[in-house]
Amino acid sequence: MYQEKPVKPLKDLNLLDRFLFAEAMEDTVVCTNMLEIILGSNNISFLDKIQTEKELRTSPLLRSVRVDVWAMDEQGTIYNSEMQGYKRGNLRKRSRYYQALIIKKT
Repeated sequence: MYQEKPVKPLKDLNLLDRFLFAEAMEDTVVCTNMLEIILGSNNISFLDKIQTEKELRTSPLLRSVRVDVWAMDEQGTIYNSEMQGYKRGNLRKRSRYYQALIIKKT
């Protein structure tokens, strides 16, 4: 039987919580600052609205994936940001798969 997770008060959330991560990353300034810090860059300018929980599907008959944060800059570079709260052991494999889907979609 499905059991709902208890709702956490906003004051108890951190960036490892999916809701707060998505809300923070939808803010262009926050997302830009985070990517510039991680990538050591200072000139990221997004072309379109940042999308959270974006679904990537190559065919209606195939399984889709949902990326946490998807954005494209003015040069056409696509940024896929994923939040991992704990180790699952499949990060490399999932990252390669997501990259392949992104390349196929562009």
